[in-house]
Amino acid sequence: MIPALLSQRNDCSRRIQSWFLPALIGFGLFLTVLSPAAAQEVVDSVCAIVDDDIILESDVTYGINSLLLENGVRYPTRDQLELFRRQVLDAYITQKILLAQAMEETLQVEERTVDRELERKLQSLVQQVGSEQKLVDYFGRPLRQIKREMRQGVRDGLLIDKLKMQRLGTLYVRRDEVRDFYKQHADSLPELTERVALSHILLSVAPSQEADDRARAGTDSVLTLLRAGADFDSIARIYSEDPATAANGGRVGFTERNDLVPEYEEVAYALEPGEISGVVASRFGFHIIRLIERQGERISTQHILKKLEPTADDWQNARDVAAALRDSILAGGDFGEIAREYSADSSSAAHDGKLGFLELATLPVEFQDASVGLQPGELSEPFESAYGIHIIRVDDRQSARKISPETDWQSLEQLALNAKREKLFQDWVASLRSEHYIWTGN
Repeated sequence: MIPALLSQRNDCSRRIQSWFLPALIGFGLFLTVLSPAAAQEVVDSVCAIVDDDIILESDVTYGINSLLLENGVRYPTRDQLELFRRQVLDAYITQKILLAQAMEETLQVEERTVDRELERKLQSLVQQVGSEQKLVDYFGRPLRQIKREMRQGVRDGLLIDKLKMQRLGTLYVRRDEVRDFYKQHADSLPELTERVALSHILLSVAPSQEADDRARAGTDSVLTLLRAGADFDSIARIYSEDPATAANGGRVGFTERNDLVPEYEEVAYALEPGEISGVVASRFGFHIIRLIERQGERISTQHILKKLEPTADDWQNARDVAAALRDSILAGGDFGEIAREYSADSSSAAHDGKLGFLELATLPVEFQDASVGLQPGELSEPFESAYGIHIIRVDDRQSARKISPETDWQSLEQLALNAKREKLFQDWVASLRSEHYIWTGN
């Protein structure tokens, strides 16, 4: 019999508003993705219940769509859709059971850990689609709203990871287990793809004082128009450089504290309805803010943004510095010392710029192109990425090959450990399932 839960929810056909979706669950991190705005049109019904939680048809549909996207399947067969449906539904059920177990064990994650993981996942999404604006366009949501809707999913994933590590993190494999694993799976083990060991120097391209002066002067001119009585909506449509809000008169909509950058919020919360701020600087550039409405601690604002971005001269100056550093290295300068002194990538700079072995196919395309034809010890020409100007050195190369105990013991050991963890994890989840009420309509 279905629990009384259904009478406690608004109704089982309500529109689900959580956009944070888990895909398949293994020992590794939960893979969580957001669903595009177009997927909102799914009509909901309850397709599963775990204790007092429901899983909606829209949840499963979003998960299937994410798997189709991830696997590059544009025209799935009926059998593929059915397989993905079973996998997604099973993943949701497992997620709810593991979250219940984490709650029972009173596990917690720190908010700063959630913040870091949220930012990492967000930047990963930005890199996948190409830019923050493309991410906003894809999901049909302002960036702040995307972050807010991702947050609970990130927290859930971290809780489950913590639970798994407590349960399975101390496992190890003996040498005989690794050998047995290799004997059983030698023919099916994945081939090691081509790898390259790289070191790099990153020069960030910061806006110069000239760029700062130009953006500030443009914002001052716009503020003069507003002070003279110009319509804020019209001016925002013409002059604002925030592509997410300009077309709508700069309207940001209702936000809560900590949704927006601190500099913006500090000024916005101090305004009276209808009042226009002076020029406000943030990491995005220069804003002019108008408070539209206040509802308790929620505010509705609109703004005009002049972006603070490096000029063409700023980029050229960084290229010139990179070229000079490259010449210095070619003349006998120590790559590691120069990386430690000049590289803006602090994590690799502390290790002489070394990035270690990386799978060539997973590198950003700029790095792949720059490393083509380079032999160990050779330097690339300076090249650009979204982060600035890079110089890379190829330290070593490894061709694609079948995995072997003689040359790849550590990789083989990790595969064996992962398989052992996965087997114990699945057994554990199966035992947990028996302790929970699960209804799937079957």
